[in-house]
Amino acid sequence: MSLLGALSTTLSGLQVTQAQMQITSNNVTNVNTEGYSRKTADALTRTLAGQANGVQLSDIQRTVDDRLLRQLQDHIARLSGQKIQDGFLRESQILFGSLADNSSLSHNLTDFGSALEGLSTNPSSLANRSSTIESGRLLASQLNSMSTNLQQMRQDADRLIEDAVGTANTLLSDIHRLNKQIAVAFASTDTAPDLEDERDRLVNQLANEIDIQHFTRSSGEVVIMTGAGRTLLNTVPVTLTHSAAAMLSPSVSLGNGINGILIGTAGPDITSEITGGRVGGLIAARDRDMVNLQAQIDRLAEVLRDTVNKLHNDGTAFPPPQTLTGTRTVAATDSPSMTGLFRATVVDTNGVTVETLDINLATLAPNNIGQLVAQLNGMTNATASINASGKVTVSGTGANLITINELDSAVTTGNVTYGMGQFLGLNDFFDSGPDFTSYMSDRVASNTAAIGLAGTLSFDIAGATTNVAYVAGDSLTDIANAITAALGGSNIAASAVREADGYRLQIIDADNDNFTVTDSGTLTSQINLRAGTAGTAQRIAVRQAVLQNPGLLAHAESSGATPLAIGAIAVSSGDGSIARSLADAFTSNQTFTLAGGIPQRATTLTSYAAEILSVNAAQASALGAQISTGESFRIALENQIASLSAVNLDEELANIIVLQNAYAASARLTSVISEMLDILIEIS
Repeated sequence: MSLLGALSTTLSGLQVTQAQMQITSNNVTNVNTEGYSRKTADALTRTLAGQANGVQLSDIQRTVDDRLLRQLQDHIARLSGQKIQDGFLRESQILFGSLADNSSLSHNLTDFGSALEGLSTNPSSLANRSSTIESGRLLASQLNSMSTNLQQMRQDADRLIEDAVGTANTLLSDIHRLNKQIAVAFASTDTAPDLEDERDRLVNQLANEIDIQHFTRSSGEVVIMTGAGRTLLNTVPVTLTHSAAAMLSPSVSLGNGINGILIGTAGPDITSEITGGRVGGLIAARDRDMVNLQAQIDRLAEVLRDTVNKLHNDGTAFPPPQTLTGTRTVAATDSPSMTGLFRATVVDTNGVTVETLDINLATLAPNNIGQLVAQLNGMTNATASINASGKVTVSGTGANLITINELDSAVTTGNVTYGMGQFLGLNDFFDSGPDFTSYMSDRVASNTAAIGLAGTLSFDIAGATTNVAYVAGDSLTDIANAITAALGGSNIAASAVREADGYRLQIIDADNDNFTVTDSGTLTSQINLRAGTAGTAQRIAVRQAVLQNPGLLAHAESSGATPLAIGAIAVSSGDGSIARSLADAFTSNQTFTLAGGIPQRATTLTSYAAEILSVNAAQASALGAQISTGESFRIALENQIASLSAVNLDEELANIIVLQNAYAASARLTSVISEMLDILIEIS
């Protein structure tokens, strides 16, 4: 080898060593830089015409394990979603209080029952009446507040989803920009390890927002998909869109007032496919956790309302009121399925019978509410009408007062049977509806699976009956479509509305006209179809007339004696029988159908309220345990990645010493060769 060849070889060593020192220096400088991975470049033998001719530097490589990085990103997405859910669940626990908390839902239910107990022992006490009404008002107000706060939490989650989707779009755009730069470097047979580090950091951030999967093309570009396989970034990034709803209510759900997360502005809705990241956690909180809580307190509010109103409508205050006004909106032509006897009694101020009328509901002709009102209006000492607001009013004439007794009256629609007084809401304690313009069912698991039941639903609309048959192979959606097809001319539409992890049947008259439903089979009982809409807990309230006049609080029962003679005592001041029945209702078991994950059971109102608290506290505790375990696993993964990829300062400093020695040796050899060349030049 000539001296010039030797000099060239030695200079290549200097250059490679210098480059390696630069790489090592960068490693040391970035020892604390987030997302920076240790870089290396090996010295390779350079050949010329098959002969060694110095050294050359290999491409700069990152020290990373792509499998571990993907595993960490998957875990980041799962853990991020769990933390979001945990935050919402813990916030919701504050609404319920603890079992030992004097302001908890269970405690307020107990207080209401205790107040009714006191009323039964001294029904003439104004203080007892006022205390009972105030306990009921506080209980209803707490249910209202809980529901309102749950809906506000859902709305907060919806707005955060909009923000997170925007963040994801920005990250996808930034990753796409880096993709292009990395592809240019790869195309020139170069590498771009620092750009790849930055891209990995952004991919980790994207995994924090939404669950993803990805792979890298030979061009160096990364292709990103959702966890379900929808492409988010290939040659260009997609744009995800979500517009938060202006306001959420218990009856609003995904696709029914809540906008989906779309690919583009009109692409497919991928909301249900997102299960991880902040977005996945927010979706779970908005569409499942808070919805389940709402369903649970709605069920409690429904059973509370119906239990109290059933007894309160069978009772009366003393002295009785001069006028009873219903809370339900009705029309004269409404023709529900009615059977049994219903009694109206006119009494004087001492509770002595002035006149009584027993109405056989099955023989009314025509068989409608208008005929019922006409018979009541035909009494000598009472008047009755449907007022301008559509409420039935019954009044004693002159100084006379009015009472009712449900006797064995039964008015059935859907899966609920009311006494006639309760159907009209003539003497309700709680007011929250329902009118009979809409119906809803409990939740079923699928809207497309066969229900497995057969029968006929009969819809009565202003005295006209329309039948809708259902067969064993029909799904909830099939039944909804059949109802809409049959009743569309009356502006009644049915749908299978998504709710949390299931679907419920919803039937609504767009004109707000009443209709009733009976069933030859067992569908209405199986799915608990009843009048109303979701959100009973948000609407329940003590009836305004009772709030304004504690003297209207029912505690006695109008006589059900047959016959009830004129001059007989119909109601007395010391009668606390209805107050006693109301108090007993708080210590006896009531039937609670499946709601929000709590299975059907017979238990007390107070116990059910405690179960809502305990079930959701257990859910929050279990999620907290998962997060604790997940954090430990995340730390272990990060440590494993760091042991491979992170810069070890001691190793780098030791490497610098090695490179220093190599550089010094090459420099010395260069100096010697240079001296030899000088001698040759002088000789020549």
